[in-house]
Amino acid sequence: MPTFDFLPLLWWGLPVAAAPILIHLINLLRHRRVKWAAMEFLLASQRRDRTRILLKQWLLLALRTLAIVGIVFALSQPRWKAALGSLFGGDSTHLVLLDDTTSMGDLTPDAAGGAGPAFDRGRRVIERIAADLAARQAASVGVGLFSEYGRDGALAVDQATASPQSAARLRDEIARLRQSWSAAGPAESLARAAAAEQQGDRTVWIVSDFRARDWRGDEAVEAVRRLADGGTQIRLVDCGVDSPPAGNISVERIEAVGGVPAAGVLIPVEVSVRNDGTTMARDVLVELREDGSSRPAVRIAEIPPGGSATRRFDTRFGVVGGHEVEARLPADILPADDTRSCVVDVVDRVEVLLIADDPGASGRDGDAFYVAAALAPGAGAPTGLAPRIEAPSALAAMDLAPYDCIWLLDVARLDAAAITALESHVRAGGAAVFFCGPRTQAQTVTTTLYRDGEGVFPVPLAGSVEVLPAPGPGRVPDLTVEDHPVVAVLGGQRNPLLDAVRLDRVMAVERGFAEAAAKGLRRLLTLRTGGPLSVERPFGKGLAVAVLTTAAPTWNTWARGNPSWVVVMLELQNHLSRSRRQAETLQVPGEFVVRLNPGVDEAEVDFLVPPDAAVVRQAATSVDGRLETRLTADLPGIYAARWRTLDGRESERLVAATIDPAEGRLERFSREQFDRALVGIPFRYDRAESLEPDADLLAGLPLAQPLLVTLLMVLIAEQLAAFAASYHARGATRGRR
Repeated sequence: MPTFDFLPLLWWGLPVAAAPILIHLINLLRHRRVKWAAMEFLLASQRRDRTRILLKQWLLLALRTLAIVGIVFALSQPRWKAALGSLFGGDSTHLVLLDDTTSMGDLTPDAAGGAGPAFDRGRRVIERIAADLAARQAASVGVGLFSEYGRDGALAVDQATASPQSAARLRDEIARLRQSWSAAGPAESLARAAAAEQQGDRTVWIVSDFRARDWRGDEAVEAVRRLADGGTQIRLVDCGVDSPPAGNISVERIEAVGGVPAAGVLIPVEVSVRNDGTTMARDVLVELREDGSSRPAVRIAEIPPGGSATRRFDTRFGVVGGHEVEARLPADILPADDTRSCVVDVVDRVEVLLIADDPGASGRDGDAFYVAAALAPGAGAPTGLAPRIEAPSALAAMDLAPYDCIWLLDVARLDAAAITALESHVRAGGAAVFFCGPRTQAQTVTTTLYRDGEGVFPVPLAGSVEVLPAPGPGRVPDLTVEDHPVVAVLGGQRNPLLDAVRLDRVMAVERGFAEAAAKGLRRLLTLRTGGPLSVERPFGKGLAVAVLTTAAPTWNTWARGNPSWVVVMLELQNHLSRSRRQAETLQVPGEFVVRLNPGVDEAEVDFLVPPDAAVVRQAATSVDGRLETRLTADLPGIYAARWRTLDGRESERLVAATIDPAEGRLERFSREQFDRALVGIPFRYDRAESLEPDADLLAGLPLAQPLLVTLLMVLIAEQLAAFAASYHARGATRGRR
C-alpha cells in the first residue's frame, strides 16, 4: 500500500492537475462562430479527420494532466510498504524467539559496517516482522526471549493480532527488550514451542547469532524437527557476524585456590584467560583490583589460539569479612567477558581439630605436636590456623561443623558414636586425615572404619611392616610423589628434601585390594616398593586421606627438621578445606539466598546490586522455621546483602555473579552446517541484513526515483503528442507556376 512523506502537499497539489482541463475549457468559451464562404472547403476536410484530431488533442490533454499529477506525487515523496508478508502465506500465528544470551553482545561490525551488538540487529529484525504483519492485519505475533520462554514459557511481547492500530504498541514493546547475561540455549525454547498447542498455521522465527556450541548437539536439532513435523514453518534469521582473526579474549576464571583465608595471611589467587581467536594472542595485560583499588597487573606473554593461560598471584587482606578481587582485560568485541570477579571471605582464624590418644599428645614428641607445629609454626610465619588437640571422645561430644578438617593421629580405636559423628561430618563436606602408628589396630580400622568401602577410611589395612633398605650401592628415595595438587610443589625433578626422608615402618594395605576398582581413590605418595604411602578417597561430599605412617618421627624421619614436612601438611590442610572455604559464586541468572535466624536477626535485608550498588530492600519470609529472602542476580558483578541483628550489630555477605565462560566462545554455525544438520527439515535461512529495516524499509520502499523516470517519459510523450496535434507547414513548394 502507498504512503507519502508529505501528504498535505499531495492534497494541495492534486487540484493543480485540473489546470490543463480548465485552460482547454476556457479556450473553448473564447471561440466565436463566424461563417464565410472560403471556409466551407476547410470544414468539409475537418469533418473527415475530426476523430483523429480529437484523439490527439485528448491524448495531449491527458499527458499534460498526468505530468502535473506526476510532479505533485514526486514532491509528496511516495513510498510502497514492502511485501514481506507475502512470504508468510495466509492468516497465521508468528512466534519470534530472540536470542538474548551474552554472546549476542558481540560488537563485530556487519558487512555494511554497521556498529552495535548483534542483539540490536535482532531487535530491528523483529521490528520489521511486526511492522509488516501490522500492515497486513492478517496474523498475530508474539516475542519470547531464550532466557525466559525456555524456562517458564513467558513471552516478552504477548501474542496479539498485528494491526496498524497496534503497530506503535508493538514497536514500543520491542524497543524495551533488553539483553540478558544468561547462557540459555535455543533447545529449551524450541522444545517448549513444539509442546505448545498449535491452532492454524504457525511460523516460528529463531533470531540468533547461531553459535556452534548450541547447535552441534542433537537437542536443538530434534526440537526443530518436532516443530516441523507438527506443520510449523521454521525461519532462521542470522544476526551474527564472523569474528575477526584476533577473535575474543576472555577472563574464564578467577578464584582463590588455596591458602587459609584468614586476616593477614597470603592467599593465592588464580586467573585464567582464554584466546578464542585464530591467531596467537601476545602480551596480554590483565588489570587487577582489590576492593576497588588497583594492584600490580599480571602480564601473559602469549596465549595460543583456542587455548588458555593461567597465572597465580598472592593477595592479603587485613580486615575480616568479604573482599572483592577483580580481573579486567582491555575491551574487545565482547565486553561482557572482559571482566570477572570473585569474593574472598576472610576470617580471623581457622580452627583445626587434632584427635590423639597417645601419652605425648601434648608434649614435644607426640604426633599432635608435630602436626600442630607444621600447621601453626608461630608468629614469624602466620598461617591463620589454630590447632586444637582433643581426645577421641570429643568427636561425639563436640559440634564438628566449625572444623574444615579433622586430623586423627595414631588413634587406637573410635567408639560407634565417634565414628558416626566423624562420618556425618565428612559426608556433609568436611574432611578427615588419618595418620597410622604403633597404636593403630589394622583389623579394627578395617572392620569399623573401612567396612568394605562403605566407611570413611580409604583402604583396608593388613598390619605394620618394616621398610627394608634398598639393595645395592647408591641411595634410592624411600618415597616418590604422585600427580596430586598437595605434593605438586615437590614434583618434577628429583627433590633432595624427599631424598632425605627415611622410612622404617609403614602400615601395609590388605593384600588383594584393587586400587583401580576403588571409586575416586588417588595416591599422593608412593613407597619405593610400589605400595601406597598416602591415599585420598571421596566420602559423600567430603574427602578422607590416609597417611600410612606416623606424623612424629617414630616410624620415619620426615618431621625431624625437614622443611618439606611443613609444606605438605599446609598444602594438605588447604586442599581439604578448599571446598568449604570457597566463597559462593552465582552464574547469571542465579538466586542470591539469604537465610536469617529468627529471634537473632531483623527481618529486612538490603541488597546492593551492580553496577552502581543500587539498594533493593526486601523483607524475609518464614521458610521451614527460618527467615529467608532471595534476589535474582541477573547482572554480572558483586552483590552484597546487609542486615542487622536485634541487638544492633551489622552483618554483610558478598557473592560474585558471573557469566558462563562458554559464552565467550564465538565460533558460529554456518548455513552449510544447518543444511547438513537439518537435512529433511524444511526451513528458510536469512541474514539479518536482508530482513532488518533501515529507515527507508520501515517507512516503505521509496518511489521517488522510479516516479521521476516515469515523469520524464510522460513529458517526452507530451512533447511528441503536442507536435503531432499541432499544424506544421509542409516543405517549400517546388515552384510557382
